Amino acid sequence: MAESGRAFKLVAVMVWLAAAAVPAQENPRHAGAGVAKTLSRPDLVLHYVDYGKGEPVLVLMGGPGLSGEGMEPVAQIIARRARAIVPDQRGSGGSIPKTAEAITLEGTLADLEALRQALGIEKWTVWGCSWGGALALEYASKFPSSLKGLVLVGSGPASPAPFGSAFADNMAARMSADDRAAQRYWSQPDVITRDPERAAVEVLRAIIPSQFYDRDKANEAIAVFKPGREHYNPEAAQYLGPAYDRGAAARVAALRTVQIPALIIHGRQDPTPESVAIANHQLLSNSRLVWLDRCGHWPWIEQPEAFEKALFEFLFPQGS
Repeated sequence: MAESGRAFKLVAVMVWLAAAAVPAQENPRHAGAGVAKTLSRPDLVLHYVDYGKGEPVLVLMGGPGLSGEGMEPVAQIIARRARAIVPDQRGSGGSIPKTAEAITLEGTLADLEALRQALGIEKWTVWGCSWGGALALEYASKFPSSLKGLVLVGSGPASPAPFGSAFADNMAARMSADDRAAQRYWSQPDVITRDPERAAVEVLRAIIPSQFYDRDKANEAIAVFKPGREHYNPEAAQYLGPAYDRGAAARVAALRTVQIPALIIHGRQDPTPESVAIANHQLLSNSRLVWLDRCGHWPWIEQPEAFEKALFEFLFPQGS
């Protein structure tokens, strides 16, 4: 997955309390096995899709700026035994406010809390991949009493300073000549001027194969990235990335005291350095780290059986 922005370079799926919430409203549009719904917020309408029944799991997409639609395969896995709730995070998909300045980390967390409360959920497990994992860490640091569990998949770090360049370097080293040619073409100023929305997406699509152990499996991930601000809003990273960086010290300090059960899933061939998974594991005292072999940044595509096994063993431990 990938994220954009200099301060925090997760280049995609990856490529994160205000007024009282209005009760969630159903939308007749269906998304696969899920039902699309909305929640009115003071400055936007939060769009989300609800899948399955049972144990609630909040699913956070990578990005920032990517709509939640790319998480449908993960949500459908979860929905076999539990309930998956996939929001378009503030600044993405159907949840883009009228002014870009409203795309804030504080507002994003407030949206998640408002959604939990509107759905009548006391505690939920929060699942996040890439940027979504970083956002889950921020959420856990600010609202630990709202979480039953935490699942980090190819997650960004709690403290991102040394991470962005390593992630980008690892992907650059794996890109083929065709990948590089596509990236150069779609990065040209005149090409961007002609079609900025498509150019933004095609640059990401050129990078995606470098996030896989088996490049032949990358097409499913590439299909997530579609032109259009409703699918990918690059503006989100410009606001959320720097805010995440600024909060690193407070976040790390808070997470050191958190006792939430956590599962960390990390592919051995993920361009996100293994040191990030190890650091998150050391930071979260009640965590388990699962390594997946022959696996990059998208484990539900490359190693679906191992991914599902680890996830459900965490959600439904024996004897519980």
